[in-house]
Amino acid sequence: MRSIKSWQASAILNRSPAGPTMGFHYSLNPYRGCSHACRYCYARESHTYLDLNVAEDFEQQLFVKENLRERLRSELIRVPLDAVIAVGTVTDPYQPLEGRHQLTRTAIELLAESGHAFTLTTKSPLIERDLDLLEPLGRRGQLGVHISLMSLDRELLHRLEPGTSPPARRLEMIRRVHERGIPVGTFAAPIIPVLTDGKESLDALFEALKDAGSDWIMTSSTRLSAAIRPYFFDQVHAFDPAAAETIRSLYHDTQFVDQAYRRRLETLLRTLYQRHHMSRTGPLLRPYRTEAQMEFHFD
Repeated sequence: MRSIKSWQASAILNRSPAGPTMGFHYSLNPYRGCSHACRYCYARESHTYLDLNVAEDFEQQLFVKENLRERLRSELIRVPLDAVIAVGTVTDPYQPLEGRHQLTRTAIELLAESGHAFTLTTKSPLIERDLDLLEPLGRRGQLGVHISLMSLDRELLHRLEPGTSPPARRLEMIRRVHERGIPVGTFAAPIIPVLTDGKESLDALFEALKDAGSDWIMTSSTRLSAAIRPYFFDQVHAFDPAAAETIRSLYHDTQFVDQAYRRRLETLLRTLYQRHHMSRTGPLLRPYRTEAQMEFHFD
């Protein structure tokens, strides 16, 4: 049974451990846990820090950071304007909880006020509710949107991402964001061996994303930490035992797929990027500075 609990967060912004090499300096997640229930999600491990499990607890024991407005307002004052903030790194900021609590919309309002550049990542059509806020931010280069879509196979996505919208609906999201003049790209990730790495299926995905208006496509292979691997293998085994065994053999009890496989995948991806004339990265985001804001830089 799903449980929704209030959470008084000690911090709303978390510094990126890898620094700007990840493409952002801070992450912001209005919620903990995610009802989208993506089977491969690396963020499942974060629930173990609360003595909860990576399986049903992650998708059913959800936490709402009710003090987000107060904490974020005070934290943004101390964050240099040149810092990029990624919204939605370990939970979808537009999962169904957002419809009631509207913490993501609150965060957008505060980021618009502070002028910090930021990205939004989601699988949910609920982002369209906030296009009125996002359009001016996107047009002035302060915002980039990522829509996550790793396959056009509706049945497969239902098995791997049971709480998410179907592929056609996410392509429509890309179109609508693009039409509003907001920079929008796609996380065509993770690429899962056997299940989503076929040449023809990836080619079709790239073509559909380009036609929908995706300005760039980002890809990566699946990372399976020790806490996630057994759960993920069990989930795949339930509908495709052969695929589960093949995937298991490519990981060798590590979180990263076999190096030889990564080389083959990169060769294929390089061909697809060239064929479809797509970029791997989005535009350089910039803060929106008013006369009242100090000109100081992130280091």
